[in-house]
Amino acid sequence: MDSIHLPLVVDSNKQPLSVEKQIAVALVRLTGREIKIKAGELIGWPLTLVKNEKSGGYLIFDQTMSLMIKLQFTILQNYDRILNTIQGNKNESELLALLKSFKWHATKGYEEVTFRGLVYSDLTPILSTGSPQLPLTVIPKEASQFDLDTLIQDLNVKEKIITDNITTIESVVSKVTTIVTILKGKRAEERKQIEDKYDQLLSAKNEELKQKVNETKKNLENELSSEAKKLYEKLANIEVLIGKGEIDKEAGFVTEKDVDALNTMKSKYISEVNSTLTSIKNKYKNEIRTLVNEIRLLNQQKQKELEGINIKIKELDELLQSVVNQLNTIKRTCEEELNKLKLAYKRAPYMDEKVDVIVPFLLVKDYADRVLAIGIQMYKYRKSFFGFFKKEPNEISEDLLNFNDFISVLISKYGHNVSDNLRQLKAQVDKGFEELYDEGWNVRKRIEEYYVFL
Repeated sequence: MDSIHLPLVVDSNKQPLSVEKQIAVALVRLTGREIKIKAGELIGWPLTLVKNEKSGGYLIFDQTMSLMIKLQFTILQNYDRILNTIQGNKNESELLALLKSFKWHATKGYEEVTFRGLVYSDLTPILSTGSPQLPLTVIPKEASQFDLDTLIQDLNVKEKIITDNITTIESVVSKVTTIVTILKGKRAEERKQIEDKYDQLLSAKNEELKQKVNETKKNLENELSSEAKKLYEKLANIEVLIGKGEIDKEAGFVTEKDVDALNTMKSKYISEVNSTLTSIKNKYKNEIRTLVNEIRLLNQQKQKELEGINIKIKELDELLQSVVNQLNTIKRTCEEELNKLKLAYKRAPYMDEKVDVIVPFLLVKDYADRVLAIGIQMYKYRKSFFGFFKKEPNEISEDLLNFNDFISVLISKYGHNVSDNLRQLKAQVDKGFEELYDEGWNVRKRIEEYYVFL
């Protein structure tokens, strides 16, 4: 199919201006108010868009083989070696030490690959816009089908390597997770054994406590009843003495002091009774207290051992998270590298498997032999309300896309020998200047005004 020619200048709707106006705008933007040129050449840069069946996007290939892109790719370390060492180690302490000390995020380094002929810049915004054909000098094609096939193969090979790297990392994460999960399972089994052991001990102790309480109550009842009966019987005798003493006092046989002595004796005896009975109660309470304390100590020991296991499980979780985080760091790097590769394929409004596109540039050599170049522009039309207020020419347009890579090559490779294909377009270009002037731009209205001599 014929090549699709892109416009040099479009309006705000990305529609191409007329040929004469495109050339005029580009020349005005490049030279401003005062720069004069020795030569000006409209140059066409040949590109080929090749459709990628998998993504549906197009690879943009530079037929001049002047452009290239360098991308950096991660070289993974040998994870199989450390995994085989870990999986073959039966000593848990050594296994854990290996998991902790190994630098999972480390790599063997990075490889920088040059993709010659690959246009990485996104030309998508302008690819849908065709243009009336400009009088371009098209740069000769230097690429062969072999160059294009090599580029496509290199991209596909790198994409597969990166995809395999991501799969490898995911597999390592899965294997390490399995290893740690097995260790956590062992800790969980230890925790269950601890719970079972102490549950049995506590159950036995609680049963012993129930029996002891029943037994102690009976023993307490027997001893306390017997002792209390004896003690209170003596207390009754003391009460009798006091009663008789009070009668003697009423009869005048004894004094008040004698009765008080009896009451004092009663008070002391009651204290002795209370002390004796309390001592009996405390003896049996201490027996129960001893068992209760044993149960409390068993619970404390159970919780201490369980807490030790829980700490080990938490450490395993933290270790796994640390390893996974390190591996995910590498995985994200690989995913970014894969995305950079995929960005080589651009969406384009074409149906054909292969499309040739010509991108226009204006290249000039000024009065001081400086070489200037400009790529696709967007015309900034603004109506002037007063004819005598003219707008500055350096504001007439803006870069629609970043063509710095193209322009650097144009200046360095073709700037030393700028031909002139503008002079023969005087009538057309002058018409473009007139339109711009009428739209309020402070432009020179004839092409000879832009040349050092004509």
